[in-house]
Amino acid sequence: MPLVASKEILTKAHQEHYAVGAFNAVNMETAQAIIGAAVDERSPLIIQVTQTTLKYTEPDELAALIKVLIAGAGIPIALHLDHGRTFEVVMRFLKLGFTSIMIDGSLQPDGKTPRSYEQNVEVTRKVVEVAHTLGVTVEGELGTLGQIGLEITEELGALTDPDQAVQFVEETGVDLLAVAIGTTHGLYRGKPVIAHDRLRAIRSKVDIPLVMHGGTGTPDEDVRAAIELGIAKINIDTQIRVAFYDAMREVVHKMEAAHEEADRRGEPKKYDIRAMLGPARDAMRACVAERIRIFGSAGKAL
Repeated sequence: MPLVASKEILTKAHQEHYAVGAFNAVNMETAQAIIGAAVDERSPLIIQVTQTTLKYTEPDELAALIKVLIAGAGIPIALHLDHGRTFEVVMRFLKLGFTSIMIDGSLQPDGKTPRSYEQNVEVTRKVVEVAHTLGVTVEGELGTLGQIGLEITEELGALTDPDQAVQFVEETGVDLLAVAIGTTHGLYRGKPVIAHDRLRAIRSKVDIPLVMHGGTGTPDEDVRAAIELGIAKINIDTQIRVAFYDAMREVVHKMEAAHEEADRRGEPKKYDIRAMLGPARDAMRACVAERIRIFGSAGKAL
């Protein structure tokens, strides 16, 4: 099955009140885990690459690998750029055949300094104009999400304003809107406070699929409530990284014990990278499958 635009996947989710997971891949094993879990669960999928991946590998290499895996999956999958910060970066990923793009105009290219509303509209509209000529879905963001270890609260004035959301969608033409409702990238310190009333107000005014970033650690009951209130796409990264890391650490500990035993016996030590990556990939696959079931998208890939 060829790649599809995320708008196609998420319009159905929006109408039927479930959400589709958007999971971050950084290499072959993580891409295999994410796609394999979606195939197991017969779920539509958004597999995404972040702009920061450019510091780790060339995007054309990673995109080519992911496309090979998608070709044999037999389920609807969108290939998405997560948190593109500039028009130039977005254009680079469009040229690679990505079918879904996020332009995060809420922050400057440094990923820390807020843009003004007007700057956000300007860069987002510019991306929409190009992407739509290619049939590519565009996700924008309004409001400010928390960063690792820091909760964003309504008092900080960072949550998405419902009336401004209406204006933003009209002025930019985005297909999807990432909203700030109290979730945080990375891991929370304590239990998050999700502004469900704010989300309800946004949904009453904006009739396009809404996106929750910072899905890791958000209690399942809050996730389900958010889906009922219009969230159709949920981004997960840290949670599946933790599963991968924990499984690999366990294997490494076992290998170190085996090395000590080999030294004691005077035997050669074995170094098999596959023995570390395989269990880590399996753990991530199980984690992705569990999230898919929570989001309600299992069995929706008809």
